[in-house]
Amino acid sequence: KRSNQNTASRGKQEMGFKVGTKSIAQIAHELRNKETGEWPTAMQVWKATYQKVDGTWSISNGEGILAKLNEVAQSQQEKISSAPVPLVEHFALVLGRKANHSRGVGLRAINGVAEERLRLLAQIEAAEKRAAAAQERADAAEQRAVAMEDHVQKLDEVNARLHEEQQS
Repeated sequence: KRSNQNTASRGKQEMGFKVGTKSIAQIAHELRNKETGEWPTAMQVWKATYQKVDGTWSISNGEGILAKLNEVAQSQQEKISSAPVPLVEHFALVLGRKANHSRGVGLRAINGVAEERLRLLAQIEAAEKRAAAAQERADAAEQRAVAMEDHVQKLDEVNARLHEEQQS
């Protein structure tokens, strides 16, 4: 009974968070431009996720939702671009909002961005530590060089004094 009820509920959903073996977030991440880091538009993600190779849709209302995504992209462009995660905002405007849910991409996409930011921050911190250590080594080397110059100068003075005593 419960299984049949869940099957019926899943059938009513406009879209799932997974297609095949990949989540929508994984598909969006794969569509991302590797050089610039620019994320794909909601329309690109929708087509890559729900449109089959032969051009048909894997869900019945796929083409209608794509049309709505295009329409909202033109009419609500400022609102979408000012959002922290534009892809999530774009899907939310078309598919609606649900508390604690990110329609269309799931939290992993948001966390993926956060993970990337944390990775970059860790790299920056490590680079700063390496730079500080290199600066400390340079300062220590400079101090040793100054001390060596002082020592050489004293030896030159002693050597000159001894040379004068030997000639007299």
